[in-house]
Amino acid sequence: MSDLERVFREIIREELAAAQGVPAAHSLSAKSIGAAVRAEAARAGKNHSELAEALGVSRPTIAGRLSGAYEFKQAELEKIADLLGITPYNIIESAGMGQRFHSTEPSQAEIDRVFVRDSWAQPPRAVTAR
Repeated sequence: MSDLERVFREIIREELAAAQGVPAAHSLSAKSIGAAVRAEAARAGKNHSELAEALGVSRPTIAGRLSGAYEFKQAELEKIADLLGITPYNIIESAGMGQRFHSTEPSQAEIDRVFVRDSWAQPPRAVTAR
């Protein structure tokens, strides 16, 4: 792949991500991409051995990639996407959704939405300790 083609792919990926509300691939963690690959492989009914064979790597290597200990290379994501019958963008999109839903720090807006003060609730002093 030429440098020009690589630059075009990166620009297109970022534009698609911005248009669809999905984070760009470089903003995703290796763990979230590994989880997305695991989920997509399970949906397609593929196991770790089949993924390892498609990539030409050992099972421990694929296990390290799926756990997030090591990052997937772009060429590996493309091979996996071909095996699963989806596009690499689908994997990135899945990782973005997973990262959004499994983030450890909720936003202040989410906290305010979940913990709305109930005007009919009893004050804390009304609850007695036993």
